Amino acid sequence: MIQYFFSFLPENNLVDIRILIPKVQEKSLELHLPMWRPGRYQLQNFAKNVLNFSSREQDGEKLEWRKSQKNVWHVEDTSGKNVEIRYQYFAKELNAGSSFVNRNFVYINPVNLCLYLAKLLNQTFEVNIDRQGLECHYSGGLEAIFQENTLKLHPKDFHHFFDSPFILSKGIFHERFKVGEVSFHVWIEGVFKIDKDKLINDLYKIAESQVQLFGEFPEKDYHFMLIVPEATYYHGVEHRNSTMMVLGENGVLPEAYYKDLLGLASHELFHTWNIAKIRPKELLPYDYGKENYFETCFVAEGFTTYYGDKILFESCVISHEEYLYELETTFRRHFEEADYASQSLLESSFDLWVDGYEKGTPNKKVSVYSKGAIVALILDLKIKQKFKGKRSLDNVMRLLWLKFGNMKRGYTYKDIQKIAEQVYGGSLREYFEIAIEGNGSIFEYTNAHLAFLGLRLMWIEGNCCLKAL
Repeated sequence: MIQYFFSFLPENNLVDIRILIPKVQEKSLELHLPMWRPGRYQLQNFAKNVLNFSSREQDGEKLEWRKSQKNVWHVEDTSGKNVEIRYQYFAKELNAGSSFVNRNFVYINPVNLCLYLAKLLNQTFEVNIDRQGLECHYSGGLEAIFQENTLKLHPKDFHHFFDSPFILSKGIFHERFKVGEVSFHVWIEGVFKIDKDKLINDLYKIAESQVQLFGEFPEKDYHFMLIVPEATYYHGVEHRNSTMMVLGENGVLPEAYYKDLLGLASHELFHTWNIAKIRPKELLPYDYGKENYFETCFVAEGFTTYYGDKILFESCVISHEEYLYELETTFRRHFEEADYASQSLLESSFDLWVDGYEKGTPNKKVSVYSKGAIVALILDLKIKQKFKGKRSLDNVMRLLWLKFGNMKRGYTYKDIQKIAEQVYGGSLREYFEIAIEGNGSIFEYTNAHLAFLGLRLMWIEGNCCLKAL
């Protein structure tokens, strides 16, 4: 079995990594570093942080190596040998998708820094984490076994490890609650000025509502992990049975950020079903070595954005007025910035890999998050109006879960159309042409459906405002 050994040099912000690969059969090894991470559909340059790479026969001679690409290392003359790889990773960037090491805590996102053998992606292996000098707690979605000064992890495969970030910290806050038989953990690293009892209660309500929507939870446990940064930051990333969130300002999470925290947590938890399990065909399985183009990110991110806020209201952790404010914010982000953009939602979903996270060319793209949330709302209202509230977008999501939640096959755009029309009980051709495939304004089309809620969008002094009819 392949073994990984992690130790840390906090004073230098370094992760020291050693890999033991026993009884190699191949004449050479080709080690890859991921080119991107799930949750952000953009090529990234993790390889820039790798230094001091070396290869040798275990307890023996050095082995020659070379790089063929910026993220690929070739080790020669390995046949019949026990091979040891060593390198370091510079971890000083703190966001929800990075890795970070300092004297106070260690945050590791394995997809950033774990070299892997492409042929062995689906095999199990062992991870050993050196706790020497670190009197710390471990938090993460992977179960850890404590053995003296070492933590041992046994991921099911590399996909599992890449989707399981963890924190080592002396003073991390930890609380837990249960929804049915599922254990939910809350971990907070840093200074926070929020009511922890209220937070646990509200997270319970959010989790309970989402479990009720889908009828079950796909994991035996879940971990809300939050790091309060020294600088002002707002970022979250979903994982298989956890989320990593970085939120706060000037080293503190103030009470003013409380609703932001709930919204972020609700959004990322919904991803436990919608993308971590219910996944587009093009992302099943993940290919870490190149772009994974897909045109349905409006479902993965837009529908999740819609539900993230909607569930806050339905679980009674925000008021109706607060929910309308969140809706208006979503409307403004689209209608004031991109309602006349040249791309459709399908095109902008595909082009996330091109410039989806940058401002980019004016009047080109739409946001899969904001426009995606608006078209989710429209579809929800369309179904509710026809069936007088007895059916909704919830039925669509449940069918997606039943058909694609086992990860044996991914969905296509045609599958989304088919399931939506099955729930609607008729053709939705006009909806998909206008809202998803078209690049015209959807302002009046949105208003036509908001009337069901007694609401209307209006332009007031250049601002998009949501008003009661």
